[in-house]
Amino acid sequence: MNPIVTSILLGLTAAAANVFGGAIIVQRHWERRYLRYFVALGAGFMLATALVEMIPESLELRGRGAALLVLLGYLIIHFFEHTVTPHFHFGEETHHDEFVHSHKSYSVLLGLIIHTFFDGIAIASGFLVSNVLGWLIFLAIFLHKIPEGFTVSSVMLASGR
Repeated sequence: MNPIVTSILLGLTAAAANVFGGAIIVQRHWERRYLRYFVALGAGFMLATALVEMIPESLELRGRGAALLVLLGYLIIHFFEHTVTPHFHFGEETHHDEFVHSHKSYSVLLGLIIHTFFDGIAIASGFLVSNVLGWLIFLAIFLHKIPEGFTVSSVMLASGR
């Protein structure tokens, strides 16, 4: 099958995992500690895939240029975490109010749409490098999408949407 068609189908499958994760949180009230395990599983798999497969492969293919792009990606995330959407706590907890404003739910949804677009690019890029890497990236994104669905659904429910 054509790698682009495969990537699109797998991207849609990953998006379905997001919907599945959201449906689970809406249909069943999970204890918070179980949700943390799901999030940890998805995050761990994404991190392992990036550190063990994606970064070494990009360094091998592009060398110094790839290293600069990895650093740039980190700095962009760091910038957003500390300025645009301050979420870094420096050890103390700052979530004093449990209420989530409705405009935040729309921000989360917009962010998810942009994020999912880049997930599709990552899957397609993986398949362009090798079949094995494409499947690993897909699996990492798929496992990441279920807890992501939990998160988005939780924010939507907390905002009254």
